[in-house]
Amino acid sequence: MRDLRGLHILIVEDEWMLAGDLARFFSNMGAIVLGPAATVEQASKHTDAAEAAILDVNLNGRRVFPIADKLMRRGIPFVFFSGDNDIAIPEHLRFASNLRKSSGSQAVFNALFPPRSSGEAKTFEPSSSDDVFALLPKLRLAARLLLGDVDASDRLVERTLEQAIRDVDRRRPGQSTENWLSGIMREVAKARGAKLLH
Repeated sequence: MRDLRGLHILIVEDEWMLAGDLARFFSNMGAIVLGPAATVEQASKHTDAAEAAILDVNLNGRRVFPIADKLMRRGIPFVFFSGDNDIAIPEHLRFASNLRKSSGSQAVFNALFPPRSSGEAKTFEPSSSDDVFALLPKLRLAARLLLGDVDASDRLVERTLEQAIRDVDRRRPGQSTENWLSGIMREVAKARGAKLLH
């Protein structure tokens, strides 16, 4: 299981027993838990520090989407964790996993930190959108897993996008944007990863 030491995870959940279970689970993984926050206002205080997030969709009748929007603008990966079947996720947020509360902590972990195979960086599964902006949370998480440093990860995402602009004419026809950017990120990390850490 992946070591999350030092990773700041925001937990937004209004059911205190469930929030406590999630907090204990991720604390045991080495993460630094922000919250748990039971309201949009409480969660707002932690969005600038969060590096990943678990978001209950319905907070005592209020939707968590403003928090999701703030995290998305920062490129922070998150998952929705909901007990309701009838809440529609806005189109621009549908790239995020949406789990039922019956799924449990391990399922949340797997959705937030998808497993890698053969020691390679995660290859992204095709999403419903090839919009680069919508892919930023996944790119940022992949960079964080490659380098293990927040600032260096952000620099890796920037270098990846800069390289993609230069290489756009060499992109294979039919290749998804996710897979294309993921490949570029691995190449940039291999060539310049050490420099990005300083």
